[in-house]
Amino acid sequence: MKYIKIMIVILSATLVVSCSQEKKTSEEHDMTEADGHDHSMMEADDHHEEGEESGHDHGAEMGENHESTANGGEMKKWTPGDDGVKSIQSDFHFLAGAMGNINPEVMSEAGLNVMKLTADGTPTAFVFHTSYGNLGMAAMLNLKGFNGTVKLIHHAQNTSNYEFVAINSDKMKLGRVVDGKEEIFDEKTYESADDWTNLRVSAAGTHFKGYIGNKTITHGHGDMMKDGYVGILLEGKGMLQIKSVELTPMEDE
Repeated sequence: MKYIKIMIVILSATLVVSCSQEKKTSEEHDMTEADGHDHSMMEADDHHEEGEESGHDHGAEMGENHESTANGGEMKKWTPGDDGVKSIQSDFHFLAGAMGNINPEVMSEAGLNVMKLTADGTPTAFVFHTSYGNLGMAAMLNLKGFNGTVKLIHHAQNTSNYEFVAINSDKMKLGRVVDGKEEIFDEKTYESADDWTNLRVSAAGTHFKGYIGNKTITHGHGDMMKDGYVGILLEGKGMLQIKSVELTPMEDE
């Protein structure tokens, strides 16, 4: 009888220990699942935040880097925004001069924005951030209040190396500047407009042309230059108005 009681006590103790271990194992499993869920959410959040931060930083770096190359076949048309300073700051950078030398403002004409630049006589060149090879460029300009030379420049590395079409009064020049030395391909007179002038230039391989509207005024040939920036160079004083600038990549002729 005494032996039976001892066996009952041992069996009871074994059952208690077994139940305790099962309960502990179940609790640990629940805690592990909960902990694993939390870690998964934290890792996802951390990854998302790191991705956003990384994307933001790269975007800022791209914004600060002016140099990029145009994709072939893409046409670009620029028109002024509502704020003259912001339109220049966001879309152009300066190879010569600065914002204060042209004092950009935007006014409305027939419901369209027009950029008004008041040049102080300091040579000032502002160009798009993208570099181009072969291209056609057209700028709708009002020169009535400007006294001096306006150049559409392309393949520009700096103000000592670029190609251009230039107008001053009723004269047009087509050429390039290499290491600061000007080379003229062609020079002609044309009938100047009273208000808006559609000044155009094309560079296709070794062929270069200057136009007023659809009329070819100057034509020349030269070796191809390295891809470069495209924009406007002012050498003079007074008010110049710009309604639009269009760029069209071209093929070799």
